[in-house]
Amino acid sequence: MKMQLRSDAETIIAAAIDAVKPDEAVERALASFVPGPGRTLLVAAGKAAWQMANAAVRVLGRVDGGVVVTKYGHVMGQI
Repeated sequence: MKMQLRSDAETIIAAAIDAVKPDEAVERALASFVPGPGRTLLVAAGKAAWQMANAAVRVLGRVDGGVVVTKYGHVMGQI
């Protein structure tokens, strides 16, 4: 019984952490967004800015321009 409770608690904690990851939150938020006929610009700022911007580009398929401002060491590649 005690091991099952621990296992259940670990599963709940992992699901809660996954639910608030910046990239996954952006993916959920933009899942039904359809860009209009104009340009799509992206603006992201903060420690998780690169992660959020990367997710936005992945979901939208294209971004025409924008700016990403984050801390040194938080960039994980080109978007």
